[in-house]
Amino acid sequence: MEKKIALIGTGGTIAGQGASDTDLTGYTAGVLGLDEILASVPGTEPYGPYTYIQFSNIESSDITVKHWLDLSKLVQQLVDQDDIGGVVITHGTDSMEETAYFLNLTVHTDKPIVVTGSMRPAGAISADGPINLLQAIQVARTPETAGKGVVVVLNGYIDGARDVSKCNTTNVATFDSPLVGHLGIVQDGVAHYYKASTRCHTKDSEFDVRDLKELPRVVLLTCYGGMDDMVPMSVVATNPDGLILTGLGHGTIPQNVRQITQNTKFPTVRASRTGSGMVSAVPQDTLAGYLVSNTLSPQKARILLMLGLTRTKNLKKLQQLFYKY
Repeated sequence: MEKKIALIGTGGTIAGQGASDTDLTGYTAGVLGLDEILASVPGTEPYGPYTYIQFSNIESSDITVKHWLDLSKLVQQLVDQDDIGGVVITHGTDSMEETAYFLNLTVHTDKPIVVTGSMRPAGAISADGPINLLQAIQVARTPETAGKGVVVVLNGYIDGARDVSKCNTTNVATFDSPLVGHLGIVQDGVAHYYKASTRCHTKDSEFDVRDLKELPRVVLLTCYGGMDDMVPMSVVATNPDGLILTGLGHGTIPQNVRQITQNTKFPTVRASRTGSGMVSAVPQDTLAGYLVSNTLSPQKARILLMLGLTRTKNLKKLQQLFYKY
């Protein structure tokens, strides 16, 4: 008998409902259950059998670290079962890239893990949820998806969890990997791959959250022209476990912000607000005690630093994680 695909519902737009079929922005997310979503998707039967789990039904903007920990543990339990062939997760798009990257670093398996969602609510004109979910299931059933790490599937494209970003507020073509491009496409019910991530993930990851109830507190601070001293001072005063400085351009930190955030007693990582490109180390980083995010977005750098701090507080070892993952 074919192994089952585990379908996990977390909410989001794919589970949303609007007041009318033309309401594409004012809808309420996380209304429909996973069974109701599946009922609107024709053609899924040949890819079964399935098992269904309603993990949550929330907007992904309300996702918390506890949700990530609990979801990671659930996915790990599922993929550890011999009768499970892969996992498909429906999720809101606002924090989808973060959830996918967290799972990419914390679930140890070769089995396919696919995250999908939609930009238009169920019932809306040209709703994209049904085709996205069908294609996500098709990707999970494609043998070549094994070992690729966690992937995000929307709008016919397959993206790796590390590099994917939501790049548009409302367009159905919102997900892209600006620096490295899509891993592949879905066509005729099959995933076609043209690339694979070279960074460690899933089965090769050193991070284990199965016994953790919380993670170190890492915060983000976005820099901008004319930034007032009180903003970084207020953040530093909260004494976080780590800080991601979202700098301008090549992760450039304004001088007044640098004076406040350099050589703190917690790790501080320079990232960039540009949305693409590498933040590489410069001589001033040594003086300021800054680490650099490499090509990770600020929000993903936060996730890696949170997990990294569960392993070490050594700055050199933490920096190496940004080159490894």
